[in-house]
Amino acid sequence: MTEEGLNAAVLRLQSLAIETYGRIKDIYKREQQDGDVDTVSSLSMKLANYEGALLTLQQYKQNIIDSAKVDEEDESPEQEQEDEVPSSTITEDQLRETSESFKRSIAHKRVGVKEVDES
Repeated sequence: MTEEGLNAAVLRLQSLAIETYGRIKDIYKREQQDGDVDTVSSLSMKLANYEGALLTLQQYKQNIIDSAKVDEEDESPEQEQEDEVPSSTITEDQLRETSESFKRSIAHKRVGVKEVDES
């Protein structure tokens, strides 16, 4: 995928969010009808999903672009090692660097609580 493809995805999510928001406003402007409450609720959930996806893609867009450049430079059959973590797996260190919500969850982690291994 190219950077233009990522930009197109961002624009698509923006257009879906704006369209959904407009539909909610249109329902609000008219006289209330049966099913409007359910429709607005459903559209609100869609809007939240579109906005969340848009923010996520915008946040990770540059990392996606940079990782593709690094992968192209590093790609050679001799350099592959089986004991390394695959690039498609996100490590805890990567989350610490890139995810604001992960940082907040670590900050609020309860002290003295031991994790139980259920395997």
